[in-house]
Amino acid sequence: MSQAIAAAAARSGAAVQVIGIVPEGANGDRLVLELAEAGIGHAAVLRTQDRPMESADVSLALRYLPEVRVVVAAGLEPGLLTAVAEGAAFAGAPLVVVNVDHDATDDPAMPVDATVLAAPASDPDGTFAGFVAAFAVRLDRGEVPSDAWAGTLGALAVDPVS
Repeated sequence: MSQAIAAAAARSGAAVQVIGIVPEGANGDRLVLELAEAGIGHAAVLRTQDRPMESADVSLALRYLPEVRVVVAAGLEPGLLTAVAEGAAFAGAPLVVVNVDHDATDDPAMPVDATVLAAPASDPDGTFAGFVAAFAVRLDRGEVPSDAWAGTLGALAVDPVS
């Protein structure tokens, strides 16, 4: 889900950076090349043994990326929310949390001003990923969250059939 959101945002012309871990070797090379081909920056992707992200990884990565204007956390492990929220606050960036398999709204680390979205069980045509990307791009352009939300929803509107 996170790569689909990043790719959709990159297609819109937004500068996108991902934070993550890819394994060393051919599989990691393939993943990094896929990111580059999609126009997704990967300056904060750690090349190491395959292991889960840790809070320290997230904190370091968000401080390493000085021009962060929006943080989208998709499919985030519950224990990483504090680091992501602190990194977004450090950058003065709005935080968008996309829940995949748990309810982050009950997490005490969830900032009150974060936008929390529940991902659908599947997104085969990328509609949800595109919606999240469009919302994030509007935030990146400086729209306040309420205006960005209204504009993103409005872009989905269709005229009634008579």
